[in-house]
Amino acid sequence: MKKLVILAVLASMLPLSAHCQETASAFSKAEIDAAQADPLRYTLDPESVTVELISVSAPAAREERGVIGGIITIINIANKIWGVIKDNVPVVEVETKYAAAVPEGAASPNQLYEWKGPSTYEYKLRAKNLYGAETVSVVYKVVFSYGGKFDGKGRYLTGVTIVPGAVNVSWGYKLGMAAFVPDTTITNLGTYEDPLAAMQLKLSTKIASVLKEWNGNSVYLIRGDGAMKEIVSPFPAAAKAGDTAVSAQLLDPAAVFAR
Repeated sequence: MKKLVILAVLASMLPLSAHCQETASAFSKAEIDAAQADPLRYTLDPESVTVELISVSAPAAREERGVIGGIITIINIANKIWGVIKDNVPVVEVETKYAAAVPEGAASPNQLYEWKGPSTYEYKLRAKNLYGAETVSVVYKVVFSYGGKFDGKGRYLTGVTIVPGAVNVSWGYKLGMAAFVPDTTITNLGTYEDPLAAMQLKLSTKIASVLKEWNGNSVYLIRGDGAMKEIVSPFPAAAKAGDTAVSAQLLDPAAVFAR
């Protein structure tokens, strides 16, 4: 049987996982009863979960240059972890939460100048139940401003965030998303004389029903020249040869409802 691949959470992402666990509220008695009566409708098919890049508004990606530098210390002076979607609803203050990669000594991105962008990468996540009906659909954007200079040098980052758009979640399902930027991922990809800031923005997603749960992590490498690429995906690059395409097995309803 084809195995569902869910990436293990790295040690640096533990705070993010703990945060995302809070997004799944207990299911109501009505939802539990409905799942018992029609388990196929209220069981997520993990193999149906997809994320598609649907639009990009950003400069062309560039090759990394120079050497990784450590003389110029680049730090995040804004948020490190924040909720994006909780209990199927965008978090109220999500548009005020963001990360920034600026040189140590800058108290605010306003001290930098010549900012460009923002760059926007728009994604759509979908999931279905075991009947093949879509139960989760959410659009979100990875947004950031780039190219900021400090004392006439460097290319830095600010306003790095994830903004949710349309969220459609069927009754009986729960969706949670959270973002995290570990300090250890903020680096200088340029030279000592001309720093190029970079950071890894991690997005944790949890989809749950009474009978099934899916957890996935995406990691986006974002650079001060405006380029971005996904370096970790919750999906395997390709199915292994010889795997048989079979829907994920339904958890034993009797065992679930006997809890």
